[in-house]
Amino acid sequence: MARPIPNAPTNRVEDEAGMGALLEALKGESLVAVDTEFHSERSYTPRLMLLQVATRDQIWLVDPLAGFDLAPVFDVLAQPGCTVLGHALRNDIEIMALRYGRVPARVFDTQVAAAFLGHGLQIGLAGLLRTLLDLRLAKDSQMSDWSRRPLSPAMSGYAADDVRYLHTVHDMLQEDLVRRDRVRWVDEECAELCVLERYGRDPAEAWQRVSGARRLRPAELGVLVEVAAERERIAAAQDIVPHFLLPDDRLVMLARRRPEHMSELDGDRRMHHRALGRHADQWLAAVARGVDAPMELPRGRPPPRDTHEAVASLMMLVVARFADELALAPQLLVKRKDLLRALEGGGGDHETLVAEAGLVGWRAELLADPLRRLLRGELLVSCAADEPDGYRIDLR
Repeated sequence: MARPIPNAPTNRVEDEAGMGALLEALKGESLVAVDTEFHSERSYTPRLMLLQVATRDQIWLVDPLAGFDLAPVFDVLAQPGCTVLGHALRNDIEIMALRYGRVPARVFDTQVAAAFLGHGLQIGLAGLLRTLLDLRLAKDSQMSDWSRRPLSPAMSGYAADDVRYLHTVHDMLQEDLVRRDRVRWVDEECAELCVLERYGRDPAEAWQRVSGARRLRPAELGVLVEVAAERERIAAAQDIVPHFLLPDDRLVMLARRRPEHMSELDGDRRMHHRALGRHADQWLAAVARGVDAPMELPRGRPPPRDTHEAVASLMMLVVARFADELALAPQLLVKRKDLLRALEGGGGDHETLVAEAGLVGWRAELLADPLRRLLRGELLVSCAADEPDGYRIDLR
């Protein structure tokens, strides 16, 4: 097994020549470690401040602020023969998807893999390195301003360390996954990170994030749906946080007052805001669309029936039994709320129920049959004394 490479050289990529050298080095690499440092506080899409890339024997710190195009390196990472390796990769892939329109063809997320090996649902990289390699990394630069140049030695070291040990961690986790026959489970879970459509926000759903939306009448809510979607589109085009463009209270006021003309925007001091004037035509058009499409709030789901609550708890006992046997967190197999929702809408069809609870792929192979047998009255769940742990759950 490969060992940690603490002395691997760290290369700076700050111009086209450096990018060319990186691309040459990545040719034929089947496993490339990746991490990003980004800022998301003041932009619609997170802004990439630093890209860290590592093979087994070299590290590169790629500077997106140096003014050259990073698309070629993301093209390499998206090739079918390349597996992108990283820890908690969703945010890193989101930047790749939203800023560059690409996602990897294949990933290995060490946080996901660790969860399937009993390390908890969301172990951090520092914790995983302590557990696997007895390494303790300095985290002083975690909240640094990554837009500053030049990077300090501490920041550069921190960034390099985030990818330095990932190949070794991959090897150790992969070996354990093979031994436990769980490689396919991790592959299925990681494949969900490679779907481009999973990233980004739907303007049609933006109203649900507006404070005060649920206090509006149907005629007002229809307008809010449209003006909130318009705010989302304008904010995306300008790459700013939506509520920085126009705060929620102004959106709600537009929904309540439903102005038809510019004079109505100008004539009410409560509606004075530079974004209202700057995009007046778009706001008024959105209001008009909303007036023509009143909307009732979706009915809330009624409280679950007591019998469904009890059955969901019984089903979770079965799940807990399998989770204990596999040394996994039960929530990794299925969540109680998903079982309860499926029970409420399943209509007694056991096949539909397990599918609606998200039991597909490897989860279905483990749990679908015992849960169906439980619901048909063919599986007995009981408790038995089990010193020194107290009790165990038996299935018969």
